[in-house]
Amino acid sequence: MQPAEARFLASAEGARLLAAARSLRDQPVHRRAAALRGLADAERARWALRQDGLRARAAARIPAAERLLFEPDALEQASAWAVATERARRWPGPPDALLLDLGAGCGVDALAAAAAGRRVRAYERDPVRALLLAHNVRALGLEARVEVVADDLGRAPPAPLAFLDPDRRPGGSRRRRAAESAPPSAAWARILAPHGAAMVKAAPTDRTLGALGVPLEVVSLAGAARETRLYFGGWEARPPRRALALPSGLFVAGEGGPPPPSRAPEPGLWLLDPDPAVRHAGLVGDLAHQRGLAPLAPDLPYLLGASPPAGCPGHWLPIEACLAPRAVAAWLRAREVGAVEVRARGYPGRAEAFRRGLGLRGPHQATLVLTARAGRPLVLAGPLARTLE
Repeated sequence: MQPAEARFLASAEGARLLAAARSLRDQPVHRRAAALRGLADAERARWALRQDGLRARAAARIPAAERLLFEPDALEQASAWAVATERARRWPGPPDALLLDLGAGCGVDALAAAAAGRRVRAYERDPVRALLLAHNVRALGLEARVEVVADDLGRAPPAPLAFLDPDRRPGGSRRRRAAESAPPSAAWARILAPHGAAMVKAAPTDRTLGALGVPLEVVSLAGAARETRLYFGGWEARPPRRALALPSGLFVAGEGGPPPPSRAPEPGLWLLDPDPAVRHAGLVGDLAHQRGLAPLAPDLPYLLGASPPAGCPGHWLPIEACLAPRAVAAWLRAREVGAVEVRARGYPGRAEAFRRGLGLRGPHQATLVLTARAGRPLVLAGPLARTLE
C-alpha cells in the first residue's frame, strides 16, 4: 500500500466509498467494481474493494474491523482482539503507567490496551502503517489515551512498560524463526533493557524461543495457537513455561520436563488431546505429572486417565474401543454411525483417505483417534470428543 492510498481511505471521501463497497458485498465482484467506478475513478474503486476485503477478513477476530483500516501484511500479524484484550489486563504496576507499543502496525494491541484504560505510546516507523494506526485511534475515539509516533522504536525513551511485536513478514514474506524477524531475537534484550516490565510477541510454533532463556507463555484461542509471549525485565517471578487457553482461561505452568511412563489404552479410560498451547509450550509432561495422567506413547502428546480431571485445557474422549484400522468400519456399522470426527497424530497413513473408506451410514456420530503405539497403527473410538472445564 502506498501513502496516497492510505490517505484517501482515511479521508471522508474514502469512508463514503468504503461504505458503498460494504453495501455491495452480496454482489459479484465485477458488479461491485462497476458500481464503485460510478462513484470514483477506477484506481480509488480498487482501493476501496481491496480494503473492504481486508475488513471482511479481520471481522472474525476484531469486532471493530468495519471501522478500522488495514494493510495486508500488518493484518496477517495482527492479534485477535480477545487475545490482545487479555494481554492488556496482564501488565503489572499502576493502571496509569505508560505502555510503549514498539512496532505497533495497524494498532490492534495498542487499541486493546487503550480500551482497557491504559495510556499507550505507539511507535511505527512505516509511514503507511503509522497513518492507518492514527486513523484507527480516531475511529475508536481513543485519541486521549494513544499517542502515535511515526519513528523507529529504537528512539523510544525509557518507560515502565514495553510491548514489542517484531515484524515476522519483513519484505512481505513470512519468517518462521525469531532470528529472522525484524528486529531479530538477538536484539530483543538490548532493545528492551531501558524499559521496565517488557513483553515480546512471537510465533506460537517457533521452537527456538526457549533458547532465549526467559519465561515464555503460549496462548491459544478457541483451540488454535495464536502467539508466544516472552517476558523480559521487571515482572514478578514467573514459571519458565506457561500455556494459556482462551477464552476459558485454563492454564498449565511448569518446567517443560519429560512425561511419566506411558500406558496402554483400554476401553473405559479417557483420552486427553491437550490444547495446542500446552503442546507448543512443551508442557504435556508437566500436565501429565500434575494431573496423574500417562502418555499413550512416549513420543505422542495424547494423555490417558481413569477420569477427566477438571481444568485440563484440551478435548477429552471416553474410549469405547481400541481397534486395528481394518476393524473400524465394522465397528461403526454395528453402531449405525453416519458421521465421524477424526483426530490424527502419529498415524502412518492419511486420515482423510481413511475416512473416505469407512462407508459411513446411520444417524449417530462418533470420534476416531488415528494414532500408533509400539510401531503399530491404532484407532481409538468413542462418542464425540468434548471440552471439559
